[in-house]
Amino acid sequence: MTEQLPIIIAGAGPGGLSAALALSQKGLPVLLLERNVIPTEVGAGIQISPNATSSLKQWGVWPHLEKLVVSPDKIKIHSGITGSLLTELPTQDYTTRYGSPYMVVHRADLQQALYHRASQSGLIEMLDEREVREITENETSIEVRCKLANGENRFYRGAALIAADGVWSRIRTDFLNNSPAAYSGKTAWRTTLPKQMVPASFDSENVGLWLAPKAHLVHYPIVGGQMMNIVAIVDEDWSEEGWNTKGDAAWINARFARWPREIRELLSERDDWLKWALCGHDPSQNWVRGRVALLGDAAHAMLPFMAQGAVMSIEDAAILARALTEIDASMETRLLAYEKARKKRVSRVVARARQNGRIYHMDGPLAAARNLTMRLLPQGQLVGQFDWIYGWKPEDVHF
Repeated sequence: MTEQLPIIIAGAGPGGLSAALALSQKGLPVLLLERNVIPTEVGAGIQISPNATSSLKQWGVWPHLEKLVVSPDKIKIHSGITGSLLTELPTQDYTTRYGSPYMVVHRADLQQALYHRASQSGLIEMLDEREVREITENETSIEVRCKLANGENRFYRGAALIAADGVWSRIRTDFLNNSPAAYSGKTAWRTTLPKQMVPASFDSENVGLWLAPKAHLVHYPIVGGQMMNIVAIVDEDWSEEGWNTKGDAAWINARFARWPREIRELLSERDDWLKWALCGHDPSQNWVRGRVALLGDAAHAMLPFMAQGAVMSIEDAAILARALTEIDASMETRLLAYEKARKKRVSRVVARARQNGRIYHMDGPLAAARNLTMRLLPQGQLVGQFDWIYGWKPEDVHF
């Protein structure tokens, strides 16, 4: 009878919704609990590389998403000092090279698409304004107590609990006794700009990455190309929790006052900046305790310098579903197999993202050497160093 109980998922972000879809497609019932209102809409644009777009297609998410995503022709990397082009990565080749496209999308559009697809499944029940406060488990099941917005307590019983409650996961710290997320010393500032407000001299069709000492900037089209997403990453001593703290437009414009003219003009078009502290979590800590497992940022929150945060949570979902349905063993053993199958790869991606952060913010001779290498290295060799990330497929994993 235990297997008839739902898999409970805490958190309805991309990771939690992806897990719900992956599990339901394997025939498992799911109860999704979200502390806010579903679907939550935080953040701005995100990049989805081929190692995740294949799963989105397999889960039937694509019809809800295809009119809103953009598949840029290239990623153009510039010097944030001189404005010169360092190199271009031809992303249109990714479909041929990896079997699935690279795309950029508004985070809210991705979550809406995942939510609508999950709503179509008779195996997924979604309840919002329910924050997991207490966890009790026995040999055959797990029970969670949720606090409702009106103060009432509700209890839900399941076969396992998947904690997809994000970088500041309380389940990770309170139940698994893991460390909280650590502040990186960097903040991300974000805004979106209607396409018609983008300066005419600016390339609004492709992904742009601009590198400079102690800061870099990324921009790309979202919402079917009608908006531009802008994210500026800076070294800053500020570490509050949350995604929607209002940023001081005068401060961010002053911070980029010596950057190339086109960047200054782009940033001056907006005064509705939001900011958040960039935090990470050590993925080498335990992901599983009994019938509870971490997924996505709760397990391995990473810095955004490989654009793999949401992608890794989608990968997690695919492997979790396989572990729970393909392994004939206890629930804890299956969850531990999921952790083992994911931890080495995720740790490598986390380390690469951290390395990119150092490379992006280099100064002096190191920055000059970086720029020269990018100019001289063949495009195929630049792309090829990430084959191990973008060429990954769920079916290649063996338990």
